[in-house]
Amino acid sequence: MARYEGTCPECKKTLYACTKGAVCVCDCWQHCPVCGAEMTPYTPDLAMNSYGLGECRDLTVLMVCMHHSPIFFSSKRPVEVVCT
Repeated sequence: MARYEGTCPECKKTLYACTKGAVCVCDCWQHCPVCGAEMTPYTPDLAMNSYGLGECRDLTVLMVCMHHSPIFFSSKRPVEVVCT
């Protein structure tokens, strides 16, 4: 069986797939860049319409690492890797 691979542009990890052109999601965005521990999803303490100014209501924090003081907030998004 053929095995296709792709390299994550963020962490340089090699991901594998069985079909050519398959899109894999690297899990590097879930790990803290400071200590390497797995982060937890961030749950805001206010309603979403409380964030932002005017019409802009984007909340950029996705993950949080509680192993630091002050707490580390991450805005990294999932990285898609195409296997060729």
